[in-house]
Amino acid sequence: MLSDDAKPAVARSTGRPVSIDPDAVAGVALRLFAENGYERTSMEDIAREAGIGRKSLYRYFPSKADLVWGGMEPVVEASGWELEKVRVAGTSDGGTSDGGILAGLRAAAIAGVSAIPDLSVTRGRLRLIAEHPELASRSYDALAPQRDRARLYLVAQGVSESAAGYLCAAYLGATFEAWMQWAAGTDADPVPYLLESMAVLRVPAAGRGG
Repeated sequence: MLSDDAKPAVARSTGRPVSIDPDAVAGVALRLFAENGYERTSMEDIAREAGIGRKSLYRYFPSKADLVWGGMEPVVEASGWELEKVRVAGTSDGGTSDGGILAGLRAAAIAGVSAIPDLSVTRGRLRLIAEHPELASRSYDALAPQRDRARLYLVAQGVSESAAGYLCAAYLGATFEAWMQWAAGTDADPVPYLLESMAVLRVPAAGRGG
């Protein structure tokens, strides 16, 4: 049994808690999933290979699914900041037009890409999600923070609550499909896929506030 004071694969300062790089741990997990299969890899296997204790692993990732879906926080934060920046600027540069509203969503999607430290880890995560329906079924909950930030942005731009909900669903569905198509291939840059997916979106005329 692996104890929490086992030597970690990441730096430990004397007298201080172990410093864990969640992306590095996720990279270890994805490698084990690829080598041994998702179902046959246990959390204990991942902790042992990463050189950390099980309790430390569970603090960061309560389950294997969280290892796959992890890493969303920087993306959500970067996208949210971009939406806020566009919202504020929109009052002076015409950004509240339909084109400006969609431009804000495009900018947010691209900002999320720049927040990802290792796109190869993201590609591995998305390929696992595509292969396992139980992982794909978590997408609605996993993307909830992005959906909420986008809805707030749209309402602030004059889109009605109901139309904002529909447009958010279309936005997340289109961009998620773009990420999945990128992950299935070998192209290094996901941005062209995201831009192509955004091109299908429209702001419903009936959804604009008066």
